[in-house]
Amino acid sequence: MNTTDTTQQALNRYNRLFDNGQYTTIAERFAADLRVSLDNVRVADAMNLVTDAALMLCAHPHYELAWLKLATFCGQNAVTIPTIDAIYTYLLIFQQVKDTRADDFERTAKALLKAYETTDTLRAAVSCANGVHGWRGRMAYELLSASDFLVQAAVQLLIHGNVSYIREKLQSGLRRITGALYEGIRESDTPAMFNFKATYFPDEQDRR
Repeated sequence: MNTTDTTQQALNRYNRLFDNGQYTTIAERFAADLRVSLDNVRVADAMNLVTDAALMLCAHPHYELAWLKLATFCGQNAVTIPTIDAIYTYLLIFQQVKDTRADDFERTAKALLKAYETTDTLRAAVSCANGVHGWRGRMAYELLSASDFLVQAAVQLLIHGNVSYIREKLQSGLRRITGALYEGIRESDTPAMFNFKATYFPDEQDRR
């Protein structure tokens, strides 16, 4: 089957399954979450992403990663859980057997939303811990900083970000964890409790 036939079949399936009531509800929810009017261009852009994801689930050949673009938009724009749930329910109308991309959209969007919500709080904790005196305070600061870098790496993984950037954040996180352990080894009364020198990361051969 050529691309033209596949595209037409996808469009036919989309038009047959389209639910105007659910579609309109999602648009209204977007407007509320984005704090704009229903006819605002941001709502139109968001709804285009929803349509692209629905077409993807109908096997349209031009929208392979539409679920990811929609999930990223939702996470980065603080789209609420009820709106994500409404989108997910709508996309399930179009999802075919053995296709899990609607599920991936829902879980990715919620994970990104919570990760972004966590980031501001986590960075505030890092700033506060930076002023705590003593090795416990310094160790806590290093661990909170490590958490920030690891969350950034996780977000980039979820949005299929640049691999080099992900590696950079992971390296920064590991350096912070190492710094935290150094504080415990150097300053605590039980340095052996923080000595993980025997820990190793298994390589590919060990996993077989």
